[in-house]
Amino acid sequence: MSGPDDLSESYPFGPAGGGQAEGRERQGGAIMSLGQHLGELRRRVLTCVIAVAAGFILCVAFRDRLWAVLVKPHVDVMEAFGLDPRLKFSSYLEVVLVQLKACAACGMVLAAPVLIYQAWAFVAPALYARERRKILRVGAACLACLIAGVALGYFFFVPLVLRCLISLSGAWADPVLMVGSYFSTLLMLTLVLGLAFQTPVVVYFLIRWHILEPAALQRHRKVVVLGAFIVSAVITPTVDPVTQTVVAAVLIVLYDLGGLAAAPSVATVMGFLKFTGALALVAVAFAAWYALWPVGEVRALRGTVTLDGRPVAPGPAVRFTRGALCETGADGAARLTLSGRHGLAAYIAEDTRLQAHGPDSLSLYRGASLLENTEANSEAAANAGPAKVTLTRARAELRVPRQDAATVTVFEGLALVKSGGQDRRITAGQTATFYAGGEPADVSAAEGRWRDLIQGK
Repeated sequence: MSGPDDLSESYPFGPAGGGQAEGRERQGGAIMSLGQHLGELRRRVLTCVIAVAAGFILCVAFRDRLWAVLVKPHVDVMEAFGLDPRLKFSSYLEVVLVQLKACAACGMVLAAPVLIYQAWAFVAPALYARERRKILRVGAACLACLIAGVALGYFFFVPLVLRCLISLSGAWADPVLMVGSYFSTLLMLTLVLGLAFQTPVVVYFLIRWHILEPAALQRHRKVVVLGAFIVSAVITPTVDPVTQTVVAAVLIVLYDLGGLAAAPSVATVMGFLKFTGALALVAVAFAAWYALWPVGEVRALRGTVTLDGRPVAPGPAVRFTRGALCETGADGAARLTLSGRHGLAAYIAEDTRLQAHGPDSLSLYRGASLLENTEANSEAAANAGPAKVTLTRARAELRVPRQDAATVTVFEGLALVKSGGQDRRITAGQTATFYAGGEPADVSAAEGRWRDLIQGK
C-alpha cells in the first residue's frame, strides 16, 4: 500500500490527473534547447571551478594555520607521551605535495555551498515540486550526517586511534612518523566516517519510500554483515585489519540505526540491540582492560612521592594503570615495578618524573632512575630525554638533567641506545651522554673570540 511519500506520486504519469497537476508545478514553463542546456551547464561548471580555485588560494594563503589545525590530534597525542611531535619527510616534494593536497581538500570544503547550490540550480527546474522536496530532505540529511561523521573522526576517533597505537607500541621502537602517511591516515579516517554516516540516511529513505521492506533488514542481515566488511576493505586504503573491522562495525550499527528510525518495531529493536549490545560490551571490556587493568606497582621508600598527583605514603605498594605518572620531591625516593614479561623495575631518585606507558615500557622525563631487568635473555625499553634505551638483562642508570639531554651508565649487561638517528652500544662499566641538536656550548666565549674581528679591530 502506497504512503504519502510513495515515489509513484512524483511522476507525471501517475494517478489520474497527476501528470497535469504536477506539470504545472515545474519551475518555469519554458523548454530549453540542447544548446541552451550545454551553455547553462558550462556557466555553472565555470562558477564551481572559480569557487574551488578561490577556496584553494585562500587556504594556501593561510596554510600554516590550516596545517596547525590538521596536525593538532597528532601533536596532542605525541606530547601526552613525551615524544617529539614533529613529522618527518622522505623527499623534497613530500611536504609541498601534502600541503597542496590539504589546501585542495579544504578549498573544496569552503566551496561546498557554492557547488551544492550550482548543482541544485541546474537540476531543480527539471523536477516537480514533490521531487524537489524529497531531494532537499535527502540532501539536508546527508549533509548533516557527513558533518557529524567528519567531526566525530577528527575530535574523537583519530585521537583515540593514535593514542592506542602509540601506547601499545611502547618504547621498543623509535617512531619515525612521516607527514604524508599522517595526512593520508587523517583524511581516510575522517572521510570514511563521513561516508559511513550516510548509511542510516539511505536505509531510512529506502524504507519510507517503500523500496525496502522493514522485514528485509533482518532477513538479509548476513549479507549486510558480509557486505560491510567488503565495503570497509575497499574504502580504507590500508591492510590494517583493526581499522577495517572498526569501519565494518560502524557500517552495521548505522544500518540498524537507519532501520530502527524508519520502522521501529520489536524485530528492528532486537536486531539493533543484539549487534550493538555485543559490540558495546566488547568496547567496554577493552576500555576497562586498557584503562583499569594494573600494569605495575610503586612503593614509596622515603620522602615525598606522588602517583598521578596523589601522595603515596611509605609502606605497602600502590598499584597503577597505564599512563600513571610518578614524581618524587627533593627528599623523595621510590621503587617502581612493572608487571610485564621482562621483569622491569626502576629505583627512582629524588626530584624525578617518570611515566609508565604499559607493562613493558616507561619514560623518564626528569631526574635519575636505576633500571633493572631480571629475566634471562630478555630486553626492556625506556625513553630518556632524546635517547631510546634498550637493556639486555642489564642494570643501568638513566639520568635526564634537562629535556634535551640524557646520560646512560651501564653497571651490568648491555644497553643499546638510539638518539639523533644513530645507534650506540654501551657495555658494562661504560657511560655516554646524548644531546638533542648537539652538546651545550659556552656561547659567550665563542662570541668573544670573534668580537674584535666583527667590530673591525
